[in-house]
Amino acid sequence: MKTTAPFHPCMNHDAHSRVARLHLPVAPRCNIQCRFCSRKVTPHDTSTHCPGRAERILTPGQALEKARNFMEQWGRDAIIGIAGPGDPLANAETFETLALIHGAFPGANICLCTNGLLLPDTLGQLRALELRHLSLTVNGVSPDIVQHITPWIEYNGRRIRGADGAAILIDHQMNGIRAASGAGMFVKVNTVVVPRVNDHHVPAVAAAVQAAGAHLFNPVPLIPGGSLSSHSRPGCEDMNRIREECRGSLPVFELCKQCRADAEGIPGREACA
Repeated sequence: MKTTAPFHPCMNHDAHSRVARLHLPVAPRCNIQCRFCSRKVTPHDTSTHCPGRAERILTPGQALEKARNFMEQWGRDAIIGIAGPGDPLANAETFETLALIHGAFPGANICLCTNGLLLPDTLGQLRALELRHLSLTVNGVSPDIVQHITPWIEYNGRRIRGADGAAILIDHQMNGIRAASGAGMFVKVNTVVVPRVNDHHVPAVAAAVQAAGAHLFNPVPLIPGGSLSSHSRPGCEDMNRIREECRGSLPVFELCKQCRADAEGIPGREACA
């Protein structure tokens, strides 16, 4: 199935300063533990502009009302997404919210960000909701590397640690990308670049997700947090080199603001998203 690039501010450089997006924070629970992640309910300030943060958690009904007001302000070309603060696919509220929005605004541009663990299990529901844009965070395609970033996952009621859990996560991510791409969704893959852990491995991630059917690649620098709060960020030269090394596999998105789970507005017009 042919998939065209969306005019989406997080997936298209030309749209970045022209199209608004809304993240609805309805998904507090997560099914994996990433060492850099610290999901918190925090106010907007200069120190909390990062994924996994939201000022409050909305109910699906509150989210629908917020989406209604947002679309009245920004128009039907705007993007409505769910990006956390946990993993959207691990929260029933995500599907309830998307169903409400789909019913109220048929044809709305709906987006979702996920770690991909539950993507093969939930793709049918997402297709029924006419999801068009999908972002996955894939931090490695080798269990030996991924286990140092994601020390455990929870799947089918079991907590699975180390390389075994990492292998399941990677397998589900690759299968999910194949299925989503085959269903006509536009798939962007994000990779958090962690110095001395996966920085040397990022081009291999780009090649693997391209082979699985991804359309766009987005390497982003580590924002130190969680148990990696004292870990160094990659430098600009390192990020530029990594992006260049990945272009041979996929187009690279370079404008990502690493937005909060309750971001709202046009990212390219914000000093800090």
